[in-house]
Formats: sequence, C-alpha cells, structure tokens
Amino acid sequence: MAETKQSGNRSVVFQLLEQHCARTGYRLHVGDSHGHAGLVESPDGRRWFFKGTHFDLNTLGASEIADDKAYAAHFLEESGIAVPASRLVFSSELGNRNHPPANVLDFAETGGFPLFVKPNVGQEGADVIRVGTYPGLTQTLHMLAKRHAQLLVQEEIRGRELRVIVLDGEVLCAVERHPPHVTGDGKLTLAELIAAQDRVDPSDGRIECELARQTMSLESVPEPGTRVRLLPVANLSSGGSASIVIAEDLAPETASIASRAARTLGLRYAGVDLILPDIASPGVDAVVLEVNAAPGLGNLYRQGLAEAELVKGIYQKVFAAMFAE
Repeated sequence: MAETKQSGNRSVVFQLLEQHCARTGYRLHVGDSHGHAGLVESPDGRRWFFKGTHFDLNTLGASEIADDKAYAAHFLEESGIAVPASRLVFSSELGNRNHPPANVLDFAETGGFPLFVKPNVGQEGADVIRVGTYPGLTQTLHMLAKRHAQLLVQEEIRGRELRVIVLDGEVLCAVERHPPHVTGDGKLTLAELIAAQDRVDPSDGRIECELARQTMSLESVPEPGTRVRLLPVANLSSGGSASIVIAEDLAPETASIASRAARTLGLRYAGVDLILPDIASPGVDAVVLEVNAAPGLGNLYRQGLAEAELVKGIYQKVFAAMFAE
C-alpha cells in the first residue's frame, strides 16, 4: 500500500525513514527509484525490510487476517469487540442472477437500508459504495464483482469516525475523519463547486450516487453555507479531512477498545477505524469498522503543520520499535 507521492518526490514515510537512518547511522537500501520498498541495515548487519507502509513489526499472518475484513470481523467479534453486522459474498456466486443470494436478501430485509457494499480486501475507501434500495444493491454487487473476488455487504453505523493509531498497546494518536464535502454559495452548481477543488476526483461515479441520496444532482445549486457530502467514505486518500483528537477528549474505553482490537488480531502496529456516537462520552461502546496493519499517514502529514509534527512523532516511535535491540 504505497503512500501518495507528492510532486514526484518519494513518499513521506520514506523521507522520514531516510532522516532516521541518517541520525542513527543505519544504512538505507532502496528497492526502486521511488523509495516504495527497501531495507534498513544496522552497523552490525541486521536487516529490516519495508514496502510502502508495511514494516517488519507485524507478522505476515496477522497482517493477512487484518487485510481480510470478514476474517478480521470474525475474530474481533469472537473476542467481544463490537463490529458491524455483515454478509460475505463471493463474486462467483452472483453469476447472471438478477438478485443477490438469499442470505444477502434476508440480511437486507432484516436490517434495512442503507447498506454498504465494499471489497472484502482493499484499502483507502476504494470501491466502497452506499446503497439504499434492492435494485441498487443488485447493481452494485454485479459491478464490483467484476473487479473483486469477494465483497462485503455491511450495515451502516452512524456516528463519528475515528482512526486510532496503536503501537504495542499504546495509543499514539487519534484523529476524527470527515467525509469530503463542498459548501454552497447560492450561485454555483455542485459540478462547479467540485471542479473548483482538487481533493476529490470529479469523475468518481460515487459522487452522483451520494448526491442522489441527498436528493441532489450535479446541477443542483446549494444554498449559501450548506455543506454537501460528496462520498460515502471519510478516507483522506479519497478527499476527506481529519482533525486531531486530544487525549483528554478520547474516552479511556475507546482507547482500550482500539488497543484490544490490535492485540486481538496479533498486531503490534495498527490503525483501528472506529465509529462512536460521541467521543467525549465515557461508557459509549465504539464499533470497530476495520483494522489496518499498515496505516498510511502521508495524507495526514500534508494536511498542516500540527498534523506533520504528529506524524513525525508517530514514525519516530515506530522506527524505534522496529529497530529495537
């Protein structure tokens, strides 16, 4: 999972790793001209490999389980951690059906809409779609089945979305993630407002679906000050934004759930994505959406000076843990 490059430069994590090696006397070997992969060698010959944001901290098996949303949810739920209700769909099961499998139809009927359909294996919010009708569910399953072997149909959990970074049981930071949006001025259409900003891809087909859910279209002219959500996800890589959650505002119970989620999946280092109604209210159980074994922090780093300093501090601790004697 490579972090986004900026202006042709090497990734943020590579630049920080390069600086760390320069300070400590370790040697950095690059595997390609972009610095997407490589290894770090200590003066006594020990080696640690990395690829993108995957480091020699998590075991391969734990990382593979975390990357598989259905398996991860199974083991989290088995350990008493709340996860969204979901159904796994194998793309090979769909064939030319004009309706989803019976267990998915039963799931939709019992839980109701809206539902999320997403790749069972995937990152950065790619191909995550919110559906609100049975025809929409069928159409979305068939569309995504062309690109993914397994899909997850998942209930919508409404609330505030957090990403909590955990290292060896310690919460290093928490950020609240906000979906991409535009703000109306009473003059420009949504198409014009979207074209005027560079964080969201205007060709993303999910935008029209999300606008339709809000009874709007690209030709709509929102009232001045009206915030219009553009995508069903809050990933920074999809144009979302993040605000740092200070330690005093993160309920101990929420921090504990994030640490437990990482530990349950055997991960030393993880980004735990949570939904909760109010991050300042003790006693509110968080729901774990997914656990990322290689959380990318490049987009957060580029958001501002405070965020950049936060990311630098996180990677300093990650590198120290990876190269520990």
